Amino acid sequence: MRNGNSGLPGADLAAFCGMAFDSKKKKDRSPVAGPLRRLPGQSVREELDKILNDDVGAYLAVVVAVALLAGWEWFRWWSHLPPQPIVITIVAVAVICFCTLRITKARKDIRMLAQGEKGERRISELLRPLRAKNYVTFDDLITSQGNVDHAVVGPGGVFAIETKAYNVFGAGRASVREDGRLMLNANEAIGDPLKQARSSAALVSEELERHLRRKFWVEPVLILPGWKVDEPTHETRVTVLSDKTIAEFFNSRPQKLNPTDIREICAHLDRSART
Repeated sequence: MRNGNSGLPGADLAAFCGMAFDSKKKKDRSPVAGPLRRLPGQSVREELDKILNDDVGAYLAVVVAVALLAGWEWFRWWSHLPPQPIVITIVAVAVICFCTLRITKARKDIRMLAQGEKGERRISELLRPLRAKNYVTFDDLITSQGNVDHAVVGPGGVFAIETKAYNVFGAGRASVREDGRLMLNANEAIGDPLKQARSSAALVSEELERHLRRKFWVEPVLILPGWKVDEPTHETRVTVLSDKTIAEFFNSRPQKLNPTDIREICAHLDRSART
C-alpha cells in the first residue's frame, strides 16, 4: 500500500525521512566541534559577569522600583489623595541607602576583578614565547578542587603560576619577609599570595597524580606584573617574579622532563583547560 502521494512504502518513507533529517543535522552542525581552551582570566571574567548580572543589576532594579513608588506616593499627596508619602519615603530612603552601599562595594569588586583579568591576560602574553623553547602553556586551568591562573609544562618541569595584579605605588618594590609574608614596599600583601601559589601547585600535582598515577613536582611561581622583586633572603618554596624576569627564569631551568613525560602531562592538562 502506498503512503499518500509520496510513491514510497511506509517503511521506506520513514527511512527516507530519517536520512533527510540526519543529512540536515550533519549539514547544519556547528563549524567548531568539541570544547575550546579556556581563555586567560576566564574565571575572573565569569566572576565579574556574575557580580554585574546578579548583584549590581538587582540592586539597581530595587533602587528604581522604590524611587518610582516614592514618586507615585508624592504625586498622590500633591493631588490631595488620602495616602501620605512619609512612611513610604522613609522606606525608600532606607532601601536606596542600603543598595547604594552594596553597589559601591560591588564597584570596588568589579575594579579589582577587571584588574586581575588584565593582569592574567598580560602574563599569558608573556608566557606564549616560551613555546619556542618547547614549553606548553595553559590558561585558567580548572581542576576538581579549583582553578589555577596558568600552568607551564616543558623541559624544566611543571610550574603552577599565580598572578597578582596589585596596584603599583611608592618605590614599587616587592620582597619576602623572614616570616614568609610578601611585602609590597612597607605594606603586607592582602590574602597571603605565597600560600595561594603553593595551593595552586598542590592542585596541579594532585590532579596529575590522580589521573596519571605518578607523582610530579609542581613548582609554585608567583608573578607580580609591574613590580620590582627583590632577591629572596630565605627559602619560601615559591619563586616570586616580575613580568620582566619571566623569560630569564624559564631559560635558566635545568632539564627535568623528557619529551614523553611532557606529552603525557600536557595531554591530561589539555582536557582540564577546556570547557
